[in-house]
Amino acid sequence: MANEDRACPGMRLPIFVVGLFFLAACGSPSAKETTGVAARAEIRACDDSDITGHATLRERPSDEGVKLVDISIEVRGLSDGKHAVHVHETGQCEPCSAAGGHHDPGPFGKSTPDAPDYNHPFHGGDLINIEVVDGYGTLETTTSRITLSSGRLSVFDEDGSAFIIHTNPDAYCDQEDELTPGCAGGSRDACGVIVLED
Repeated sequence: MANEDRACPGMRLPIFVVGLFFLAACGSPSAKETTGVAARAEIRACDDSDITGHATLRERPSDEGVKLVDISIEVRGLSDGKHAVHVHETGQCEPCSAAGGHHDPGPFGKSTPDAPDYNHPFHGGDLINIEVVDGYGTLETTTSRITLSSGRLSVFDEDGSAFIIHTNPDAYCDQEDELTPGCAGGSRDACGVIVLED
């Protein structure tokens, strides 16, 4: 019996160590939960109005491993109602037209800048409308059409990208024609260059 008692304490240590390892593995966040790239944008008016705001972006993987980008936008000073919001293909806001067209690295994107806007509303940069009430609007959305990390869909290509908030809502039409002028939001009210967080 004495021999058995001496043997048991020796067995407890490995089991205890294994148990601690298991708890540590379960208790610590997984790489999936902790990895991610973050970015932001300061939103300003395209004219001399008092539009101000900011946007935050965070990339994360889905359960299936698809890159998702969570976008949060807060803006003040826009007219009440819905306004189109898009990621545009160039990180310039002075003037707002310098932001170019919608971010869309596919066949109708920068590679063919003279092509008609056939791919709307399926551009990489097409987002949902933001709704403004009493001069204040917020937007929370998630997209798999862009990435913050490097790759074909990245907003951080050679010339960057910017948010544009338009005067009117996006009607999500598939192309602009005589019957649906300005269906992608019309004039540009505000702009914000997207930059990586430190």
